Amino acid sequence: MNKLTVLINTASALLTVVIGNVIFCFLAHAVEPGAASSENTSWQLVWSDEFEGDAIDVKKWSHVVDCYGGGNDEQQCYTDRGDNSFVKDGLLTIVAQREDHTGPARVDGDMTNTATLPYTSARLRTLNKGDWQYGRFEIRAKLPYGQGTWPAIWMLPTDYVYGGWAASGEIDIVEAANLKTPSGAPDAIENELESRIHGTLHFGEAWPNNVHSGTAYKFAQTMNPADDFHTYAIEWQAGEIRWYVDDIHYATQRKSGWYSKYLLDDELVVGDGSAPYDQNFHLILNLAVGGAWASGANNTGIDESIFPQTLQVDFVRVYQCKLSGKIGAGCETIGEKAEFVEGHKIIIPDKNLAPKPVFSLYKNGLNYKLTFNLYDPSNSLSYQEVDTKKGQTISIKQQGDKGNLALQYPIHADLSHWFENGQLVFDIKIKHQQNAVTKSKLLIKMGSGWPMVSDVELSNLNTGKWQQVRLNIAQLINSGNSNHSDPLMKAVINNVHSLFVVEPIGPMELLLKNIRFEEKK
Repeated sequence: MNKLTVLINTASALLTVVIGNVIFCFLAHAVEPGAASSENTSWQLVWSDEFEGDAIDVKKWSHVVDCYGGGNDEQQCYTDRGDNSFVKDGLLTIVAQREDHTGPARVDGDMTNTATLPYTSARLRTLNKGDWQYGRFEIRAKLPYGQGTWPAIWMLPTDYVYGGWAASGEIDIVEAANLKTPSGAPDAIENELESRIHGTLHFGEAWPNNVHSGTAYKFAQTMNPADDFHTYAIEWQAGEIRWYVDDIHYATQRKSGWYSKYLLDDELVVGDGSAPYDQNFHLILNLAVGGAWASGANNTGIDESIFPQTLQVDFVRVYQCKLSGKIGAGCETIGEKAEFVEGHKIIIPDKNLAPKPVFSLYKNGLNYKLTFNLYDPSNSLSYQEVDTKKGQTISIKQQGDKGNLALQYPIHADLSHWFENGQLVFDIKIKHQQNAVTKSKLLIKMGSGWPMVSDVELSNLNTGKWQQVRLNIAQLINSGNSNHSDPLMKAVINNVHSLFVVEPIGPMELLLKNIRFEEKK
Protein backbone atom coordinates (compact mmCIF):
# COMPACT_ATOMS: atom_id res chain seq x y z
CA MET A 1 0.00 0.00 0.00
CA ASN A 2 1.36 3.43 -0.92
CA LYS A 3 2.08 5.85 1.91
CA LEU A 4 -0.13 8.94 1.73
CA THR A 5 1.28 12.28 2.88
CA VAL A 6 -0.74 15.47 3.23
CA LEU A 7 1.17 18.78 3.08
CA ILE A 8 -0.62 22.08 3.66
CA ASN A 9 0.18 25.72 3.03
CA THR A 10 -2.26 27.97 4.81
CA ALA A 11 -0.94 31.13 3.20
CA SER A 12 -2.12 30.08 -0.26
CA ALA A 13 -4.66 27.39 0.72
CA LEU A 14 -2.67 25.02 -1.48
CA LEU A 15 -3.20 21.35 -0.67
CA THR A 16 -0.53 18.91 -1.82
CA VAL A 17 -1.20 15.18 -1.71
CA VAL A 18 1.67 12.76 -2.26
CA ILE A 19 0.73 9.17 -3.11
CA GLY A 20 3.76 7.04 -3.69
CA ASN A 21 5.97 9.12 -6.01
CA VAL A 22 3.10 11.04 -7.62
CA ILE A 23 2.29 14.60 -6.47
CA PHE A 24 -1.18 16.13 -6.88
CA CYS A 25 -1.72 19.83 -6.15
CA PHE A 26 -5.00 21.73 -5.99
CA LEU A 27 -6.54 24.68 -4.19
CA ALA A 28 -8.26 23.82 -0.94
CA HIS A 29 -11.16 25.69 0.61
CA ALA A 30 -9.60 28.69 2.32
CA VAL A 31 -10.53 28.69 6.00
CA GLU A 32 -10.76 32.00 7.82
CA PRO A 33 -8.24 31.97 10.71
CA GLY A 34 -10.01 30.78 13.84
CA ALA A 35 -13.11 29.50 12.03
CA ALA A 36 -14.70 26.79 14.13
CA SER A 37 -14.41 23.42 12.48
CA SER A 38 -14.70 24.49 8.85
CA GLU A 39 -17.38 27.08 9.68
CA ASN A 40 -19.66 24.53 11.35
CA THR A 41 -22.15 26.86 13.02
CA SER A 42 -23.26 24.16 15.43
CA TRP A 43 -20.18 24.89 17.52
CA GLN A 44 -20.90 27.61 20.08
CA LEU A 45 -18.05 29.75 21.42
CA VAL A 46 -18.06 29.48 25.24
CA TRP A 47 -14.64 30.81 26.23
CA SER A 48 -11.80 32.64 24.49
CA ASP A 49 -8.77 34.82 24.91
CA GLU A 50 -7.69 36.94 21.92
CA PHE A 51 -4.82 38.56 23.88
CA GLU A 52 -5.88 42.03 22.76
CA GLY A 53 -4.92 43.89 25.95
CA ASP A 54 -1.55 44.80 27.40
CA ALA A 55 -1.45 42.20 30.18
CA ILE A 56 -2.18 38.55 30.83
CA ASP A 57 -5.80 38.24 31.97
CA VAL A 58 -5.57 36.89 35.53
CA LYS A 59 -9.28 36.05 35.45
CA LYS A 60 -8.47 33.45 32.79
CA TRP A 61 -4.87 32.38 33.45
CA SER A 62 -2.66 31.52 36.41
CA HIS A 63 1.11 31.07 36.38
CA VAL A 64 2.77 27.91 37.64
CA VAL A 65 5.94 28.79 39.56
CA ASP A 66 8.46 26.02 40.19
CA CYS A 67 11.85 24.53 39.36
CA TYR A 68 10.46 21.01 39.49
CA GLY A 69 11.66 19.99 36.04
CA GLY A 70 8.40 18.37 34.99
CA GLY A 71 9.38 15.10 36.63
CA ASN A 72 11.57 14.25 33.63
CA ASP A 73 14.70 16.37 34.09
CA GLU A 74 13.53 19.48 32.24
CA GLN A 75 16.04 22.31 32.74
CA GLN A 76 13.76 25.32 33.18
CA CYS A 77 12.32 27.14 36.15
CA TYR A 78 8.83 28.42 35.49
CA THR A 79 8.32 32.01 36.69
CA ASP A 80 5.55 34.61 36.71
CA ARG A 81 7.95 37.39 35.66
CA GLY A 82 7.21 39.70 32.76
CA ASP A 83 10.50 38.63 31.16
CA ASN A 84 9.12 35.12 30.65
CA SER A 85 5.51 35.80 29.64
CA PHE A 86 3.64 38.89 28.44
CA VAL A 87 0.90 40.14 26.13
CA LYS A 88 1.81 42.59 23.35
CA ASP A 89 0.55 43.35 19.84
CA GLY A 90 -2.32 40.89 20.16
CA LEU A 91 -0.09 37.96 21.11
CA LEU A 92 0.73 36.00 24.23
CA THR A 93 4.48 35.41 24.22
CA ILE A 94 6.22 32.84 26.42
CA VAL A 95 10.00 33.29 26.49
CA ALA A 96 12.56 30.64 27.42
CA GLN A 97 15.97 32.11 28.13
CA ARG A 98 19.36 31.07 29.43
CA GLU A 99 19.83 32.21 33.03
CA ASP A 100 20.40 30.45 36.31
CA HIS A 101 17.35 30.68 38.54
CA THR A 102 16.39 29.29 41.94
CA GLY A 103 12.86 28.36 42.91
CA PRO A 104 10.65 25.67 44.46
CA ALA A 105 11.84 22.14 43.75
CA ARG A 106 8.31 20.80 44.18
CA VAL A 107 5.47 21.07 41.71
CA ASP A 108 3.22 22.59 44.40
CA GLY A 109 5.53 25.60 44.74
CA ASP A 110 6.52 24.80 48.34
CA MET A 111 9.77 26.67 49.07
CA THR A 112 10.84 24.18 51.76
CA ASN A 113 13.11 22.63 49.14
CA THR A 114 14.60 24.67 46.33
CA ALA A 115 16.45 23.91 43.09
CA THR A 116 18.59 25.96 40.72
CA LEU A 117 18.20 25.34 36.99
CA PRO A 118 19.95 26.98 33.99
CA TYR A 119 16.88 28.26 32.08
CA THR A 120 13.71 30.21 32.81
CA SER A 121 10.37 30.03 31.02
CA ALA A 122 6.63 30.20 31.77
CA ARG A 123 3.69 27.86 32.16
CA LEU A 124 0.13 29.21 32.19
CA ARG A 125 -3.05 27.30 32.97
CA THR A 126 -6.80 27.88 33.23
CA LEU A 127 -7.28 25.66 36.30
CA ASN A 128 -10.50 26.66 38.12
CA LYS A 129 -10.86 29.57 35.67
CA GLY A 130 -11.62 27.58 32.55
CA ASP A 131 -12.53 23.91 32.96
CA TRP A 132 -14.54 21.89 30.46
CA GLN A 133 -15.90 18.46 29.69
CA TYR A 134 -15.99 17.96 25.90
CA GLY A 135 -15.80 20.55 23.16
CA ARG A 136 -13.59 21.91 20.40
CA PHE A 137 -10.38 23.56 21.58
CA GLU A 138 -8.51 25.78 19.11
CA ILE A 139 -5.17 27.45 19.65
CA ARG A 140 -3.40 29.45 16.96
CA ALA A 141 0.31 29.48 17.70
CA LYS A 142 3.83 29.85 16.36
CA LEU A 143 6.24 27.36 17.91
CA PRO A 144 9.91 27.80 18.91
CA TYR A 145 12.81 26.04 17.20
CA GLY A 146 16.19 24.56 18.05
CA GLN A 147 17.71 21.68 19.96
CA GLY A 148 16.24 21.38 23.45
CA THR A 149 12.98 23.28 22.87
CA TRP A 150 9.76 21.56 23.90
CA PRO A 151 6.57 23.63 23.50
CA ALA A 152 3.30 22.11 24.67
CA ILE A 153 -0.37 23.05 24.43
CA TRP A 154 -2.23 20.49 26.46
CA MET A 155 -4.86 19.61 29.07
CA LEU A 156 -4.90 18.05 32.53
CA PRO A 157 -7.82 16.97 34.72
CA THR A 158 -9.13 19.62 37.07
CA ASP A 159 -10.01 17.03 39.72
CA TYR A 160 -7.98 13.84 39.75
CA VAL A 161 -11.05 11.63 40.12
CA TYR A 162 -9.20 8.48 39.05
CA GLY A 163 -5.98 9.07 40.96
CA GLY A 164 -2.54 10.46 40.22
CA TRP A 165 -0.97 11.05 36.82
CA ALA A 166 -1.73 9.50 34.42
CA ALA A 167 -4.67 7.42 35.73
CA SER A 168 -6.86 10.54 35.47
CA GLY A 169 -5.63 11.26 31.95
CA GLU A 170 -3.74 13.88 29.95
CA ILE A 171 -4.64 15.31 26.52
CA ASP A 172 -1.81 16.78 24.43
CA ILE A 173 -3.30 19.03 21.76
CA VAL A 174 0.08 19.78 20.20
CA GLU A 175 3.68 19.19 21.25
CA ALA A 176 6.92 19.49 19.34
CA ALA A 177 10.59 18.93 20.06
CA ASN A 178 13.66 20.40 18.42
CA LEU A 179 11.98 21.93 15.35
CA LYS A 180 14.32 22.83 12.46
CA THR A 181 17.08 20.50 13.69
CA PRO A 182 17.99 17.41 11.58
CA SER A 183 14.79 15.36 11.44
CA GLY A 184 14.41 12.26 13.56
CA ALA A 185 11.45 10.96 11.53
CA PRO A 186 11.81 7.33 10.42
CA ASP A 187 11.18 8.34 6.79
CA ALA A 188 13.38 11.46 6.84
CA ILE A 189 15.48 12.19 3.76
CA GLU A 190 18.97 13.71 3.71
CA ASN A 191 19.12 17.26 5.10
CA GLU A 192 15.45 17.18 6.11
CA LEU A 193 14.67 19.41 9.08
CA GLU A 194 12.39 18.47 11.96
CA SER A 195 8.84 19.64 11.19
CA ARG A 196 6.66 17.17 13.12
CA ILE A 197 4.05 18.06 15.69
CA HIS A 198 2.46 15.45 17.93
CA GLY A 199 -1.00 14.75 19.38
CA THR A 200 -1.01 12.31 22.30
CA LEU A 201 -3.04 10.83 25.16
CA HIS A 202 -1.56 9.67 28.48
CA PHE A 203 -3.69 7.32 30.57
CA GLY A 204 -3.81 3.88 32.24
CA GLU A 205 -2.64 3.66 35.83
CA ALA A 206 -0.72 6.02 38.07
CA TRP A 207 2.94 6.39 37.12
CA PRO A 208 4.96 4.31 36.38
CA ASN A 209 2.26 1.96 35.06
CA ASN A 210 0.88 4.64 32.77
CA VAL A 211 0.85 4.31 28.98
CA HIS A 212 0.42 6.73 26.09
CA SER A 213 -0.69 6.66 22.47
CA GLY A 214 -0.69 9.18 19.66
CA THR A 215 0.75 10.09 16.30
CA ALA A 216 2.78 12.75 14.53
CA TYR A 217 1.83 15.17 11.75
CA LYS A 218 4.66 16.23 9.46
CA PHE A 219 4.59 19.56 7.64
CA ALA A 220 6.03 19.99 4.13
CA GLN A 221 9.74 20.82 4.05
CA THR A 222 8.85 24.21 2.55
CA MET A 223 6.98 24.93 5.80
CA ASN A 224 7.73 24.64 9.48
CA PRO A 225 5.59 25.17 12.59
CA ALA A 226 8.34 27.48 13.86
CA ASP A 227 8.09 29.82 10.84
CA ASP A 228 4.44 30.81 10.95
CA PHE A 229 1.20 30.58 12.90
CA HIS A 230 -1.01 27.50 12.56
CA THR A 231 -4.27 26.55 14.23
CA TYR A 232 -4.06 23.41 16.35
CA ALA A 233 -7.27 21.86 17.63
CA ILE A 234 -8.96 18.86 19.15
CA GLU A 235 -12.60 17.84 19.08
CA TRP A 236 -13.41 15.91 22.23
CA GLN A 237 -16.66 14.04 22.80
CA ALA A 238 -17.70 11.07 24.90
CA GLY A 239 -15.62 8.11 23.74
CA GLU A 240 -13.65 9.92 21.00
CA ILE A 241 -10.97 12.61 20.57
CA ARG A 242 -9.82 13.97 17.19
CA TRP A 243 -6.78 16.11 16.28
CA TYR A 244 -6.55 18.88 13.65
CA VAL A 245 -3.97 21.18 12.04
CA ASP A 246 -5.44 24.17 10.18
CA ASP A 247 -8.76 22.31 10.06
CA ILE A 248 -7.19 19.17 8.56
CA HIS A 249 -8.33 16.17 10.60
CA TYR A 250 -5.24 13.97 10.95
CA ALA A 251 -5.84 11.61 13.90
CA THR A 252 -8.58 9.94 15.96
CA GLN A 253 -8.49 7.98 19.21
CA ARG A 254 -11.43 6.20 20.83
CA LYS A 255 -12.23 4.70 24.21
CA SER A 256 -11.50 1.24 22.80
CA GLY A 257 -7.83 2.26 23.06
CA TRP A 258 -7.75 4.05 26.41
CA TYR A 259 -8.67 3.14 29.99
CA SER A 260 -8.20 4.09 33.64
CA LYS A 261 -7.26 1.75 36.50
CA TYR A 262 -7.20 3.26 39.97
CA LEU A 263 -7.35 2.45 43.65
CA LEU A 264 -10.71 2.43 45.43
CA ASP A 265 -10.75 1.21 49.03
CA ASP A 266 -7.38 -0.49 48.50
CA GLU A 267 -8.71 -2.35 45.47
CA LEU A 268 -7.63 -1.65 41.90
CA VAL A 269 -10.71 -0.98 39.79
CA VAL A 270 -11.35 -0.10 36.15
CA GLY A 271 -13.10 3.15 35.31
CA ASP A 272 -16.48 2.93 33.59
CA GLY A 273 -17.48 4.36 30.22
CA SER A 274 -15.04 6.87 28.74
CA ALA A 275 -12.87 7.13 31.86
CA PRO A 276 -10.62 8.96 32.32
CA TYR A 277 -11.81 11.32 29.56
CA ASP A 278 -15.23 11.95 31.05
CA GLN A 279 -14.28 14.66 33.56
CA ASN A 280 -13.44 18.37 33.48
CA PHE A 281 -10.04 19.28 32.04
CA HIS A 282 -8.22 22.63 31.90
CA LEU A 283 -5.78 24.12 29.38
CA ILE A 284 -2.02 24.56 29.80
CA LEU A 285 0.45 26.54 27.66
CA ASN A 286 4.15 26.13 28.35
CA LEU A 287 7.62 26.09 26.83
CA ALA A 288 9.97 23.55 28.41
CA VAL A 289 13.72 23.27 27.88
CA GLY A 290 15.40 19.88 27.64
CA GLY A 291 13.86 16.96 29.47
CA ALA A 292 13.73 13.30 28.55
CA TRP A 293 12.16 13.85 25.14
CA ALA A 294 13.80 17.02 23.79
CA SER A 295 17.29 16.28 25.14
CA GLY A 296 17.13 12.67 23.99
CA ALA A 297 16.06 13.30 20.37
CA ASN A 298 17.52 14.76 17.16
CA ASN A 299 20.97 16.23 17.95
CA THR A 300 20.45 15.42 21.67
CA GLY A 301 21.15 17.77 24.51
CA ILE A 302 20.40 21.51 24.59
CA ASP A 303 21.87 24.06 22.18
CA GLU A 304 22.46 27.05 24.44
CA SER A 305 23.22 29.31 21.47
CA ILE A 306 19.64 29.34 20.13
CA PHE A 307 18.13 30.98 23.20
CA PRO A 308 16.04 33.00 23.86
CA GLN A 309 13.18 31.14 22.16
CA THR A 310 9.49 32.00 22.12
CA LEU A 311 6.11 30.30 21.98
CA GLN A 312 3.62 32.83 20.63
CA VAL A 313 -0.16 32.38 20.85
CA ASP A 314 -2.59 34.43 18.76
CA PHE A 315 -5.78 33.11 20.36
CA VAL A 316 -7.31 30.35 22.45
CA ARG A 317 -10.95 29.45 21.73
CA VAL A 318 -13.22 26.87 23.29
CA TYR A 319 -16.45 25.75 21.60
CA GLN A 320 -19.15 23.37 22.72
CA CYS A 321 -21.64 21.59 20.49
CA LYS A 322 -25.17 22.97 20.60
CA LEU A 323 -26.56 19.69 19.27
CA SER A 324 -25.05 17.21 21.67
CA GLY A 325 -26.59 17.54 25.07
CA LYS A 326 -24.14 16.06 27.59
CA ILE A 327 -22.00 13.87 25.34
CA GLY A 328 -20.28 16.50 23.17
CA ALA A 329 -21.24 14.82 19.89
CA GLY A 330 -23.15 16.01 16.83
CA CYS A 331 -20.78 18.68 15.47
CA GLU A 332 -17.98 16.41 14.26
CA THR A 333 -15.63 17.34 11.42
CA ILE A 334 -14.44 14.02 10.00
CA GLY A 335 -11.60 13.64 7.53
CA GLU A 336 -11.55 10.47 5.46
CA LYS A 337 -7.76 10.20 5.58
CA ALA A 338 -7.33 10.70 9.32
CA GLU A 339 -5.24 8.05 11.07
CA PHE A 340 -7.03 5.90 13.62
CA VAL A 341 -4.69 5.34 16.58
CA GLU A 342 -5.49 2.01 18.20
CA GLY A 343 -4.05 2.89 21.61
CA HIS A 344 -3.73 0.27 24.36
CA LYS A 345 -5.97 -2.50 25.60
CA ILE A 346 -6.47 -2.72 29.32
CA ILE A 347 -4.52 -5.38 31.18
CA ILE A 348 -6.79 -7.36 33.51
CA PRO A 349 -4.73 -8.98 36.29
CA ASP A 350 -4.66 -12.77 36.06
CA LYS A 351 -6.63 -14.39 38.90
CA ASN A 352 -5.46 -17.87 37.99
CA LEU A 353 -1.70 -17.39 38.04
CA ALA A 354 -0.87 -18.71 41.47
CA PRO A 355 -3.07 -21.65 42.54
CA LYS A 356 -3.03 -22.91 46.11
CA PRO A 357 -1.73 -24.59 48.20
CA VAL A 358 1.80 -24.13 46.78
CA PHE A 359 2.91 -21.97 43.85
CA SER A 360 6.55 -22.11 42.84
CA LEU A 361 8.17 -18.94 41.51
CA TYR A 362 11.66 -20.43 41.30
CA LYS A 363 12.61 -24.04 41.88
CA ASN A 364 14.64 -25.82 39.22
CA GLY A 365 14.64 -22.61 37.25
CA LEU A 366 12.27 -19.68 36.91
CA ASN A 367 8.54 -20.37 36.50
CA TYR A 368 7.95 -20.21 32.76
CA LYS A 369 5.28 -17.49 33.14
CA LEU A 370 7.63 -15.16 34.98
CA THR A 371 10.61 -13.09 33.86
CA PHE A 372 13.74 -11.71 35.51
CA ASN A 373 14.10 -7.93 35.63
CA LEU A 374 17.40 -6.47 36.82
CA TYR A 375 17.29 -2.86 37.99
CA ASP A 376 20.90 -1.69 38.12
CA PRO A 377 21.16 2.14 37.94
CA SER A 378 24.72 2.24 39.31
CA ASN A 379 26.10 -0.68 37.31
CA SER A 380 26.94 -2.43 40.57
CA LEU A 381 24.52 -5.36 40.71
CA SER A 382 24.69 -8.66 38.84
CA TYR A 383 23.07 -12.07 38.96
CA GLN A 384 23.35 -15.52 37.38
CA GLU A 385 21.74 -18.92 37.73
CA VAL A 386 24.10 -21.61 39.03
CA ASP A 387 23.88 -25.34 39.68
CA THR A 388 24.67 -26.33 43.26
CA LYS A 389 24.43 -29.53 45.27
CA LYS A 390 21.05 -28.27 46.45
CA GLY A 391 19.78 -27.64 42.92
CA GLN A 392 19.28 -24.60 40.69
CA THR A 393 20.14 -21.37 42.52
CA ILE A 394 20.13 -17.62 41.88
CA SER A 395 23.46 -15.99 42.69
CA ILE A 396 23.42 -12.22 43.32
CA LYS A 397 26.42 -9.90 43.79
CA GLN A 398 26.10 -6.30 44.91
CA GLN A 399 29.12 -3.99 44.93
CA GLY A 400 27.25 -0.76 45.62
CA ASP A 401 24.02 0.26 47.30
CA LYS A 402 21.41 0.57 44.54
CA GLY A 403 19.44 -1.88 42.43
CA ASN A 404 17.32 -4.99 42.74
CA LEU A 405 16.34 -8.22 41.02
CA ALA A 406 12.63 -8.86 40.45
CA LEU A 407 10.64 -11.93 39.44
CA GLN A 408 7.87 -10.36 37.41
CA TYR A 409 4.62 -11.34 35.74
CA PRO A 410 4.14 -9.03 32.73
CA ILE A 411 0.34 -9.49 32.63
CA HIS A 412 0.06 -8.60 36.37
CA ALA A 413 -1.44 -10.99 38.90
CA ASP A 414 -4.44 -10.86 41.22
CA LEU A 415 -3.11 -12.50 44.37
CA SER A 416 -6.12 -11.74 46.56
CA HIS A 417 -6.54 -15.42 47.38
CA TRP A 418 -3.10 -15.43 49.02
CA PHE A 419 -3.62 -12.34 51.17
CA GLU A 420 -5.16 -13.75 54.36
CA ASN A 421 -3.31 -17.03 54.87
CA GLY A 422 -0.49 -17.00 52.36
CA GLN A 423 3.25 -16.88 52.95
CA LEU A 424 6.19 -15.97 50.74
CA VAL A 425 8.79 -18.67 51.42
CA PHE A 426 12.38 -18.97 50.19
CA ASP A 427 15.80 -20.35 51.08
CA ILE A 428 18.68 -17.89 51.35
CA LYS A 429 22.41 -18.03 52.01
CA ILE A 430 24.43 -14.87 52.66
CA LYS A 431 27.91 -15.72 51.36
CA HIS A 432 29.46 -12.35 52.16
CA GLN A 433 28.21 -9.10 53.71
CA GLN A 434 30.28 -6.09 54.75
CA ASN A 435 27.68 -5.11 57.31
CA ALA A 436 30.03 -3.72 59.92
CA VAL A 437 31.68 -1.35 57.49
CA THR A 438 28.87 -0.24 55.21
CA LYS A 439 25.73 -0.84 57.29
CA SER A 440 24.36 -2.87 54.43
CA LYS A 441 20.88 -4.35 54.59
CA LEU A 442 18.61 -6.62 52.59
CA LEU A 443 15.04 -5.78 51.53
CA ILE A 444 12.39 -8.16 50.19
CA LYS A 445 9.61 -6.49 48.19
CA MET A 446 6.40 -7.04 46.28
CA GLY A 447 5.28 -4.36 43.87
CA SER A 448 2.54 -3.01 41.63
CA GLY A 449 4.87 -0.44 40.03
CA TRP A 450 6.61 2.42 41.80
CA PRO A 451 5.61 3.87 44.22
CA MET A 452 3.00 1.14 44.88
CA VAL A 453 5.60 -1.09 46.52
CA SER A 454 5.77 -2.89 49.87
CA ASP A 455 8.97 -4.04 51.54
CA VAL A 456 10.39 -5.60 54.69
CA GLU A 457 13.97 -5.74 55.88
CA LEU A 458 15.50 -9.13 56.62
CA SER A 459 17.50 -9.08 59.84
CA ASN A 460 19.37 -11.56 62.03
CA LEU A 461 20.47 -13.65 59.07
CA ASN A 462 23.61 -15.68 59.63
CA THR A 463 26.41 -15.53 57.12
CA GLY A 464 27.64 -18.68 55.45
CA LYS A 465 24.67 -21.01 56.00
CA TRP A 466 21.34 -21.76 54.32
CA GLN A 467 18.24 -20.47 56.11
CA GLN A 468 14.54 -20.56 55.32
CA VAL A 469 12.54 -17.32 55.44
CA ARG A 470 8.74 -17.18 55.79
CA LEU A 471 6.93 -13.85 55.33
CA ASN A 472 3.19 -13.45 55.78
CA ILE A 473 1.93 -11.91 52.55
CA ALA A 474 -0.62 -9.69 54.32
CA GLN A 475 2.08 -8.38 56.65
CA LEU A 476 4.42 -7.73 53.73
CA ILE A 477 1.77 -5.87 51.72
CA ASN A 478 0.63 -3.79 54.69
CA SER A 479 4.18 -2.78 55.59
CA GLY A 480 4.06 -0.27 52.73
CA ASN A 481 6.89 1.52 50.97
CA SER A 482 9.70 2.39 53.39
CA ASN A 483 11.13 4.83 50.82
CA HIS A 484 7.96 6.89 50.59
CA SER A 485 6.44 9.29 53.13
CA ASP A 486 2.85 8.48 52.17
CA PRO A 487 1.59 5.46 54.17
CA LEU A 488 -0.90 4.69 51.39
CA MET A 489 1.93 3.84 49.03
CA LYS A 490 2.01 0.05 49.06
CA ALA A 491 1.63 -2.89 46.70
CA VAL A 492 -1.91 -3.63 45.51
CA ILE A 493 -2.71 -7.28 46.16
CA ASN A 494 -5.03 -7.64 43.15
CA ASN A 495 -2.52 -6.03 40.76
CA VAL A 496 0.94 -7.39 41.53
CA HIS A 497 3.57 -6.94 38.84
CA SER A 498 6.71 -7.93 40.79
CA LEU A 499 5.90 -11.05 42.80
CA PHE A 500 9.29 -11.23 44.48
CA VAL A 501 12.01 -8.58 44.63
CA VAL A 502 15.34 -8.87 46.41
CA GLU A 503 17.17 -5.58 47.00
CA PRO A 504 20.65 -5.74 48.56
CA ILE A 505 21.76 -2.33 49.85
CA GLY A 506 25.51 -2.33 50.34
CA PRO A 507 28.18 -4.82 49.25
CA MET A 508 27.15 -8.43 49.63
CA GLU A 509 26.88 -11.77 47.85
CA LEU A 510 23.93 -14.10 48.35
CA LEU A 511 22.18 -17.20 46.99
CA LEU A 512 18.42 -17.82 46.64
CA LYS A 513 16.41 -20.93 45.81
CA ASN A 514 13.00 -22.58 46.32
CA ILE A 515 11.05 -19.29 46.10
CA ARG A 516 7.33 -20.02 46.47
CA PHE A 517 3.92 -19.09 47.87
CA GLU A 518 2.55 -21.46 50.53
CA GLU A 519 -0.54 -21.58 52.69
CA LYS A 520 0.25 -21.11 56.36
CA LYS A 521 0.91 -24.36 58.15
